[in-house]
Amino acid sequence: MGRRRHPGNPPCLTRRRLLALAAASPALTTPLLSRAADLIGHGAMVNAVAVSPDGTRVLTGSWDYSAILWDLASGSQIASFHEHAAGVTSVAFLPDGTRALTGSRDAAIILWDLESGRSLRRFEGHTGTVAGLAVAPDGRSFASAGWDFAIRVWDPESGVSLRVLEGHGANVNAVAYTPDGGRLVSAGYDFQIRVWDAATGREKAVLEGHEGSVNGLALSPDGRLAATASSDETVRLWDLEAGTLLRTLYGHSGFVTSVAVAPDGRMLLSGGGGDRRVRLWDAASGRQLASFRGHEKPVLAVAFTPDGQGALSAGYDAVVRHWDLMGKADAERP
Repeated sequence: MGRRRHPGNPPCLTRRRLLALAAASPALTTPLLSRAADLIGHGAMVNAVAVSPDGTRVLTGSWDYSAILWDLASGSQIASFHEHAAGVTSVAFLPDGTRALTGSRDAAIILWDLESGRSLRRFEGHTGTVAGLAVAPDGRSFASAGWDFAIRVWDPESGVSLRVLEGHGANVNAVAYTPDGGRLVSAGYDFQIRVWDAATGREKAVLEGHEGSVNGLALSPDGRLAATASSDETVRLWDLEAGTLLRTLYGHSGFVTSVAVAPDGRMLLSGGGGDRRVRLWDAASGRQLASFRGHEKPVLAVAFTPDGQGALSAGYDAVVRHWDLMGKADAERP
């Protein structure tokens, strides 16, 4: 697919440039981006990143078959987990913050006790890579997106598969619950976003418009909007109530792998696989606030911290970058 351009795209904004703009214009409210402590320890590309509900820890999954739990403030490792037989492709915390899930290319999902480092339960049923995980807000169920065209819903306590959602015509890359737990949203290689009734598994809507695989998915805090990242080089915002496309965000050159919505819903992060950039957007207008670099290879996952003041990006270079969006990092690096 040819490269797309948009006349409104701003140039890459370095921290020095942002500081200069802020000095020249007191009304500028663009967050400043600086590097906090990077998380270094994986031996292969990092595919997934999640931040604990209290914002103090980070869980990452890697092609090196492991997941690592990190202290976010110091960047130090707390524990590592090694029971998958292939690369770890998805991670998610449970709401209590003491347990977490990992999904893998080995088609299995493991529930971990983060305090002891012990595996509690193994979930098997997918016949392909588990590319995405989402935990219901009440913690009583979770969903997994599989490269077997299916979404499975599980009981984390019993290990029972509650239902299988089928409708995608290709591998499913991502899944998310709405904040009220009433709906599931999924996205995949069939270019589509599907909305499901979480209780019954009934399909409620299909959102179409992307011209490439939908690789990443995130929902707004009020559950009304979905943000998607695609191989068609765009990020798109959707109205889940109306089932309509709100806006398309242009700026990445190359496929877009991942997207995250800030806890207050005002900003978006996206990760570029082709351009190796992390881009920050205003959710209301679709305006690009900044693009910043730091990864030497494709960016594969992005996340906000729960307070919205920090961000994480993980990539093919096996590094997890911790960004201070407010420009208050303890130790800045060039």
